[in-house]
Amino acid sequence: MDPHLAVFKAVADKRSFSQAAKSLHISQPAISLQIQSLEENLGARVFDRNNKRVVLTQAGKTFYKYVTQIIELYDQAQKEIAELTGLVKGKIKIGASLTIGEYVIPRIAGHFCKDHPEVNLTINIANTEEITKHLLTNTLDIGVVEGPIKHSDLVLEKFMDDELVVIVPVDHPWAKKDTIEMDSLLSQPFVLRESGSGTRQIMENRLKQFGVSPDDLQITMELGSTQAIKEAVEVGLGVSIISKWALKKDLKFNYLGMTRIDNCTFDRGFYLVYNKHHFLTQATETFIKLLKSDSLTDILIER
Repeated sequence: MDPHLAVFKAVADKRSFSQAAKSLHISQPAISLQIQSLEENLGARVFDRNNKRVVLTQAGKTFYKYVTQIIELYDQAQKEIAELTGLVKGKIKIGASLTIGEYVIPRIAGHFCKDHPEVNLTINIANTEEITKHLLTNTLDIGVVEGPIKHSDLVLEKFMDDELVVIVPVDHPWAKKDTIEMDSLLSQPFVLRESGSGTRQIMENRLKQFGVSPDDLQITMELGSTQAIKEAVEVGLGVSIISKWALKKDLKFNYLGMTRIDNCTFDRGFYLVYNKHHFLTQATETFIKLLKSDSLTDILIER
């Protein structure tokens, strides 16, 4: 496929030459040259570049419509040929929310790439809100998220179960208890995930069902990743609530303690999400099959 088309679509989707260059792993001057060459061939400007903003001209909007169709047809042809040859190859752009991106998807991706070495995986780790935006603009093929997403253009399917648990320093009295009372949680300094986090949404919604407002917690800090929260709890800056999948090594090596709240479970699902209007390649569909397979849990608990 003509590389001009992929470059044009990337700039149009990202509305930025620099962001397009980053997503395509080529230099920004190379992007500029490709667009300049394209405009010369078309005999029209496809982008207006004013005040550091990149927007499609009317000619660019018309061209974008046809480029999208061309790329989808090319992907469809690749998919049908792959089905004939049995070879799975290509690129998959995955958006993973932080807990899944740090503790779940790397092991799944590693297993997938061993079976399908011709597939190039790109994993972007962000919170659920950001992944939703990228899916709606077709800059990701699929997302794997913790938080609930509701949008008419997105398909949401649960692919595995998760549980949120209370984590404490290893020498904390709760580390030796199976459960604690809800009132006890409110008496402790609490380390919270950032706004927009799926983990935070699930935790807050569940606490509200028990009459506990987030304002009732003694929040000492908000941090942008599960790993940062674990580090803060380990050194005694507070307690927190995170996914059990993030604790496998910490419990094994006695870095952190874990407990649960009496009569209050924080069960949730991990979800596959994709834009129903976005074409799914053979490689993407193969990856989705792995996410839905019965062997997924075995892959995650392998040593």
